[in-house]
Amino acid sequence: MKFDHRVAVVTGGAGRIGKALAERFCGEGVAVALADLSGEKAEETAESLRKKGGVCRAYRMDVMDAESVQDAAGRILADFSRVDILVNNAGVWTPSLFSETTEEQWTRMIDLNLNGTFRVTKAFLPSMLRNGYGRILNLGSIAGETGLPRYCGYSVSKAGVIMMTKVLAMELAKKNITVNCVSPGMIADSPKPTNATWLGRCGCGGEVADLLLFLSSDDAGYITGVDYTIDGGRILGPRFADL
Repeated sequence: MKFDHRVAVVTGGAGRIGKALAERFCGEGVAVALADLSGEKAEETAESLRKKGGVCRAYRMDVMDAESVQDAAGRILADFSRVDILVNNAGVWTPSLFSETTEEQWTRMIDLNLNGTFRVTKAFLPSMLRNGYGRILNLGSIAGETGLPRYCGYSVSKAGVIMMTKVLAMELAKKNITVNCVSPGMIADSPKPTNATWLGRCGCGGEVADLLLFLSSDDAGYITGVDYTIDGGRILGPRFADL
């Protein structure tokens, strides 16, 4: 894959998918600004990647706090001078029946998953517009594609992220900036067996990272506005129908 001296920002960078993606970026020679709500975990991850020869710096960022986002973005742009790739990976989900969901729980889900993606994208988009190049990758979910019982707030927020991806892709198409979405299903630390997918196993963070890596590359310049499902076939249709 081609990466022409690129700089990438990964939010939620100390998590399962973020960490795997940051490692892959470093392996391709991409400089990484690794942002996470936990500055300590972000630094631990960045340090481990630097020991392997990667160029990676850690930043604390709370995507629900506009001031925190702007402060981290300012430091990242000062350190790297530009941002070419943005991966909006920070997110949270909390199970609750709709009838039992409080307004506080609902608001937090929307604010972190959807508004957080808005805030971070707004912070780094000017750099991409100035440089005439950009790759924006948002993390959706199969919950945002089909809905998921007990996760109404999460499903709604991720559906919003998917639609934001499509609209932004249209607005930025003439600016040499592509915008795509990746919607994972069941992701675990290892591909452990499960009856919940057609492939009979969970996915792992590295598999999602591989897809994100390609969409972030120079090779993916003709792909924009697409939501990629990566779920082992979970949402294809009724499981066990073949029996």
